[in-house]
Amino acid sequence: MRSVKRVSATLPTLPVVALLIFAAVTPLGAFAVAPLAASASSPATQVRTVSPVGSTGHLKAGYKVVRHLAHASCQTGSFMTGRADRCTTPASRAVVLDPCWPTASSKTFVCQRRPWRHKIVLLHVPQPVSGKPGAHRASLPWGMRIKAKVRCLLDPGSVRRVSGHALLFHCSHHRDVFGPLRRGSGHWKAHVYRTGARTRSGYRSLGWQPVRIVWYGAAPVSPSPSPTPTLLPTLTPSASATPTITASATPY
Repeated sequence: MRSVKRVSATLPTLPVVALLIFAAVTPLGAFAVAPLAASASSPATQVRTVSPVGSTGHLKAGYKVVRHLAHASCQTGSFMTGRADRCTTPASRAVVLDPCWPTASSKTFVCQRRPWRHKIVLLHVPQPVSGKPGAHRASLPWGMRIKAKVRCLLDPGSVRRVSGHALLFHCSHHRDVFGPLRRGSGHWKAHVYRTGARTRSGYRSLGWQPVRIVWYGAAPVSPSPSPTPTLLPTLTPSASATPTITASATPY
């Protein structure tokens, strides 16, 4: 009769023994804590308030005046921030400079187009600011940064909708954001869409993405009268070449 060799069962059981030994020397909560720690390490959304004008009514350090425009007129109620003003100039009635802030000089305003850039347009405003309020969704920020590079600027006048939601922000890198925003536990998220998609709406959903930074505009300050001279250059209206300003559809 042919003999049958016995196969030892010791070798297959070694991994089980090793696992039991590892479990005996490892804290019971180690396996559950690691995923939670990774989630808790994700950065919370930074909320920043922006104004190029300091509490004394002077231009803050780090801001640069890149254009001077004369004969401007302004109204209260910024469309972009709800807290500052919006202005126009005869150079181009189609262009609204928004938001703008008054300075220590009652006839000088500074306007900032994008909250993440410190480039300023300086306006000479000969007439008092009118009191017509602007339309603004107060809960929405002036701008956002999504992930590492995508920057978005509020579009308060858009009537475009996708899946029943209004377009809220135009962004760089061919992105747009449709509302609403999610703001749970300090970690904001935005529903991002790719523009120019081959779909019926022209948009393709990229899902909910984390918002790293949101910018709000600060309210104008009312500095007390002071003999300290303004740090802003004086702008005197001139009959020479008419200043011009070019509108840009690019929000970044």
